[in-house]
Amino acid sequence: MHWESLPGTYFDGLKHQSCEAIWPYLPSWSAGRLPYLKNGSLLSTANARLRERGEPFAPLYMPAWRRDQRVVVWVSWFYEFDQRVHPKIPWAVLPCRQAFWPMAALANRVTDQTGHQRMSAAVITVPPNKTLLDIGHHRSPALLHSPGAVKTWLDGDRDSALGLLRPSPDELMEVTEMPMDIKIPGNEALALPETLQRRV
Repeated sequence: MHWESLPGTYFDGLKHQSCEAIWPYLPSWSAGRLPYLKNGSLLSTANARLRERGEPFAPLYMPAWRRDQRVVVWVSWFYEFDQRVHPKIPWAVLPCRQAFWPMAALANRVTDQTGHQRMSAAVITVPPNKTLLDIGHHRSPALLHSPGAVKTWLDGDRDSALGLLRPSPDELMEVTEMPMDIKIPGNEALALPETLQRRV
């Protein structure tokens, strides 16, 4: 297992700054490494699920939330699997009216194994809209749909930021079936559907 790097934006207290965010989220106690449990299994910290009751996130992410450590990560599309069938069918999910999708995320700044300070991020997930339910998926990244929403997420008050975390309107999202080869890690020969080729 290893981490990915995603382009991101954060607020430094004065202005918005660009960054390269490690994904998944690296807790402070993990010493800049992927977090493992005591039994040796990897702790999944890629997503911070929005909770319906009580505190908005799991205890692991609440320090970042309380300290307003919020970041936006940018993608042109993402893919999810239809959980209802076997083998699971991958579907690409992409925006209809934006070149890129800003995703709301929680951040933690860590010192990596080379001694450099890095931002790490957990993408927030919310309930799925009808489009995602129709392809058999049970969650959605918290997507932001305007520059104003991005600004509010980065430097707005917590109540306003929390109000942005809701399922995406269906009319802003489209899906296209992906080749099964996307399941192969590091597959450079993957033939993308034409809809996605225009976004590469």
